[in-house]
Amino acid sequence: MKSSFKLFTLLFASATLAACVTSESEMLKQARTIQNEMMGQITMLDSTMTAKLGELNEAHSIMAMDSTLSADSVKMQSFIQSKERIDNVSNLQSSLMDWKINLKMLPSEGDMKNGADNPFGEKAKDQEILMEIKKAQDEFSALKMKADAAMK
Repeated sequence: MKSSFKLFTLLFASATLAACVTSESEMLKQARTIQNEMMGQITMLDSTMTAKLGELNEAHSIMAMDSTLSADSVKMQSFIQSKERIDNVSNLQSSLMDWKINLKMLPSEGDMKNGADNPFGEKAKDQEILMEIKKAQDEFSALKMKADAAMK
């Protein structure tokens, strides 16, 4: 009876250890969730900015065709402001894409198992990775606020 209990305990401990080694920590799961949600938000913001730039460019083109533009200082000022707004949104969109390109991305769990390098460093702890992804989320929030303000 004692030997079967010891065998059961050994098997249970081995299974538990194997589960711990092959399973991802809650912090990494949370980091992946934040990262995936953020990537979706980046894509949506980029699409929204592209659509807004289309609207702004169309309105700017219509203004440019106005034959009274050069004679009316109010229309000219509006035309100049329209161009500045287009440039601002376009620059913010470029900044967003540059930021996204330079973003450290946590590889998928499958890629990690297949030997993909961890961009946070091989010795990075789960908490450090989560903190960096949360920092990236804060940076994205700041970029999004600027973009939202520019598109109003």
